[in-house]
Amino acid sequence: MFFMSTAASKRIRQILAAVILGISAAIAGTVALKQFRSVPPDAPPRNSSPDIDMAMSRASFSEMRGNEKLWDLTAERAEYDKETGRVRLHLVRTEIHEGAAGGALLTSQTGLYDEPNRTVQMDGRVRIVTRRGMVLETDHLEYRPARGVVSTDRPVRVTDGRLTLTAVGMELILKDEQIRFRRQVHSVIEGYHVQR
Repeated sequence: MFFMSTAASKRIRQILAAVILGISAAIAGTVALKQFRSVPPDAPPRNSSPDIDMAMSRASFSEMRGNEKLWDLTAERAEYDKETGRVRLHLVRTEIHEGAAGGALLTSQTGLYDEPNRTVQMDGRVRIVTRRGMVLETDHLEYRPARGVVSTDRPVRVTDGRLTLTAVGMELILKDEQIRFRRQVHSVIEGYHVQR
């Protein structure tokens, strides 16, 4: 039979308590060191304006008329203002499906989708490519789905096969791909030069 003195028992308890406290301190120190060294998590992105109620990455919008899809719009970033019903867009791509010619593809740096007025405005290196291959370039345009019209009051450059044309202001009717130019029309057709 083994007997332990009270003094020895007390000494063993003190040693065990010291070992437990040492291990606890080591664990707490390791956790604190990891917290100190770790990179804090990224804060959620703040809205760029106090008027913005919601911001989204890679947003998509579409509009239908009955069973027919009129257009699809995608943007790398969208900022929605609930009060006005407007969505600010960044790096915009709009595919228009309507029209006998098959529609068009529009791209721009920024834009605005105005839901109450059902319009899409595009700004900054705006480029339109129709299904037949006509290319229009400007710095601002407006698409009105209800009328099937794309228009601008700014300078525009049009390339269609052998024709290169510049003008200020235009209206493209998507149904039949007819374009009306407003003023300062200047065109070149393979060596021919016409100014009006």
